Amino acid sequence: MREVSGRVAHLSILSPADVKAEWQQIFGEAAPQVPISLLRLSLAYHLQQEKLGGLPPSALRMLDALMSDGEVSVCEPEIRLKPGTRLLREWNGHVHAVMVTDDGFSYAERHYGSLSHIAREITNAHWSGPRFFGLRRPARPPVRNPQVKSRAQEQNHGAA
Repeated sequence: MREVSGRVAHLSILSPADVKAEWQQIFGEAAPQVPISLLRLSLAYHLQQEKLGGLPPSALRMLDALMSDGEVSVCEPEIRLKPGTRLLREWNGHVHAVMVTDDGFSYAERHYGSLSHIAREITNAHWSGPRFFGLRRPARPPVRNPQVKSRAQEQNHGAA
C-alpha cells in the first residue's frame, strides 16, 4: 500500500510532459487531450486499481447498463401503498396518523394528494413525505436491454 501511495504522490510533482509520458508507458497510447489534472487522477486511479482491485462486479454491471445505447431505464420503484393503510409518525411528542385513500391521503380530517404536503404541515419545514413517514423504495439495479452485451461479456467471449 505504501508503494502505491508513493507512486500516486509522485504523480502530483510530475511535469505535464512527464504525466503524458507516464500515460503513454502505462496505456500504450498517447494521452487524451484533457486537463493535466484529469490525467493525474486517471493515472492515480489506475495505479490503485492495479494494486487494490477495481470496482465490484455489481458496479461494473450498473455502469455497463448506463453506458449502453440509451436502452436503460434506471428503475426507481414506486412506493405503493394500499388504500386503508395507516401511517404513523411521532413528532414533537405527538403521534400523527395518516390514512391512505384511493386518491391520496387523509390527515386531520383533510384530503391531501401528497405525503410531502402533510409532512410540511406537521413540521413547518420542507420534508420528503415518504422519508418523513419512514417509507423506502426497494433498491434495484438498472434494467438492461438484453440485446446489448456488457464489457465483461465481451471480454469473456474474446477469451473463449
